Amino acid sequence: MLIEFTVGNYRSFKEKVTFSMVATNLMSKNKSLDETNVFKVDEKLSLLKSAAIYGANASGKSNLAKALAFMRWFMSNSSRETQSTDKIRVEPFKLSTETDAQPSFFEIVFLMDQKTYRYGFEATPDEIVAEWLYYVPKSRETRLFERNKDKFNISRTYKADGIQQKTRKNALFLSVSAQFNVEIAENILERSIGCIYLVSGLNDIEYRLYTIDCLVDTAFFMTSWHSSNSG
Repeated sequence: MLIEFTVGNYRSFKEKVTFSMVATNLMSKNKSLDETNVFKVDEKLSLLKSAAIYGANASGKSNLAKALAFMRWFMSNSSRETQSTDKIRVEPFKLSTETDAQPSFFEIVFLMDQKTYRYGFEATPDEIVAEWLYYVPKSRETRLFERNKDKFNISRTYKADGIQQKTRKNALFLSVSAQFNVEIAENILERSIGCIYLVSGLNDIEYRLYTIDCLVDTAFFMTSWHSSNSG
């Protein structure tokens, strides 16, 4: 379940920007929105069921979707869909000499098994500069692994010692870990990141695949058909 997504130095984003699903303490004028669009995770965290991004043309809405789509794809495929000589498909902000040679930044915060995880990486077209994964098992954030180029610091909980030697400079350690059956990595890619679907006019193939999945899912199709015929 998505909590936050942050991107920086990517396409039109020079500085870091964050899309957050965390509900504020503000009350809506329409009380039904607070009742139907907000749910409480625990005493400290409430999340929105839906959110909208709006703004002028060329204000970055499309690039935010592209950034999340790239991060999702790269997390799942960097170890199996790329070769050692392939460039990483990041596009740094080009209207500043300060950022052109700097890495792009991606980070996602999500819930899995009632625990909060924070995963991210920094990358140039040539290599992964940094990568990290933290979680909150009880009350304090705890490191699962940290990476600084080819230097790794891996906790025993992550159970992936030795896999760092199999990780190319242009591949994510998380992605490689999942290929070698590290349970935490597999769960993140299959049950958390794998459940983030981007349906966008930027790429109509997403509509096509989503529609096919819904049609294959007989239960979804029958429920939708019944609802449309009983209303």
